[in-house]
This record gives sequence, C-alpha cells and structure tokens, in this order.
Amino acid sequence: MRAGGPRVTSLDAVQYGLHYGVVCQNKDPDNLDRIKVRLPWLDAGETDQTHWAQLLTPMEGKKFGWYTLPDIDDVVVIVFIAGDINQPVVVGGVWSKTDISPEPNEDGANNFRGYRSRAGHRLVFDDSSGGTKVWFADKTTKLMVATGKFAKDGAGPNICAAWKPPMSGEGGVSISSMEGKMEITAKEKLTIKAQNIKINAKTTIDIKAGTDIKMEGSSAAKLTASDNSNYDAPKLDIE
Repeated sequence: MRAGGPRVTSLDAVQYGLHYGVVCQNKDPDNLDRIKVRLPWLDAGETDQTHWAQLLTPMEGKKFGWYTLPDIDDVVVIVFIAGDINQPVVVGGVWSKTDISPEPNEDGANNFRGYRSRAGHRLVFDDSSGGTKVWFADKTTKLMVATGKFAKDGAGPNICAAWKPPMSGEGGVSISSMEGKMEITAKEKLTIKAQNIKINAKTTIDIKAGTDIKMEGSSAAKLTASDNSNYDAPKLDIE
C-alpha cells in the first residue's frame, strides 16, 4: 500500500508513543528510501531491528521532494502507525553531545537557519543584523554564492560569487551565461578595476555614451584596424 499497511490485528504487536532508535540499514532493496532502525531499549536491542521504516519529510511526490536519508548509526525518533510495530515511520533525527549541531546557538540570538551536508557543503540563511543574508558554499568555500551585506557596517555589495574557474585551474571568479544574453546594470556608477582588462567580441563591440567618451593611456594608445578606419564628427582635433 502507498500509505502504510493493514490495521493492527494483534494487541501483542502494539507499541504507542515516540521512541529513540539507531539507524542500522539505509540501503532499501526496493529503492523506496526506507531505513531499518535498531531499538536499544529492547531486550535484544543490539540485534533486533524494525521493519523497513518510511521517512517523514517536509515534502514528497513522484520524482520530487526533500531528500535527506539518514546515515548508519544516526539517532532518530520513530513511531508506529496505529501502534503497529510492522508499520514504523521515522519522524526525524536528534542531536546530542556526541552528534552536535553544525551551527550551535551559542549567543542565544538564533540567527541561523540552514543545511550542512556530511562533507560540509552548506546552505545558510543568516538573519543577523548587517550579516550575510543567504549563502551557499562547498566544503572548501572556494565555491560560494551569496546575497546580502558583507561589510561590517552593513554596507558593501549585495551579491558575491566566487570560485575557481574550471578552465584555468587558478584562483579567480568566472561568471558565465550559457544561453542568451547577460546584462550588468548599475543605477548610478559601474567601476571595473584590474591589472589588465581584455574585451573580446566575435562580431561587433558597440560603445555609446549619452554625452562624452574619454579614453586615456598614461604611456601609449594604439588603435588598429585590418580594413577601414572611419572617424565622423563635426569637428575632429588630432594633436
């Protein structure tokens, strides 16, 4: 059955309430992402296991939903549908002094929400005043995408993207639009600074200004065209 099994038929198999358990199997032979749990409080707690238990998740559906399968030896809380020990359901995991939280609430402000994988990949929602608001990072933080305020005073950029470009093998940032267009817009001023700046276009580069265009080279300026070079202005001064 899609939602549980038959009703309990024997009072000997009734077990009500919430119970601690330890995950002992998580490779479901039917690929239904169920787990088996050992119940240490039973007489044969080290060897006795539950039937395959379904996982309670925030969202589920056909080929979509929240997927976080517990690991072996994780501590979980389990219930039994209608008290029937043949129909176990895992309702969640619990932290302890051994399995500590990835983001302890040490200051009591409770500003962080998020997810951290076993390897250390993180998705964090930061509600602290002036802090980063939302960020995603891999375990090395060499891949990071974040939105929010990064300076200590709450000023500064609203978006940060940083990672090692796969084509270079060196530290840096690569932002790519795989399809269509990419547009960078600033309400007031856009500043680009680097030791060297290179702009390439396969066809045309258009540079337009509402009033003036100023180009200056401290030592030299070079303009080269393989064909014609045209200059059109009511007045042209060359010094």
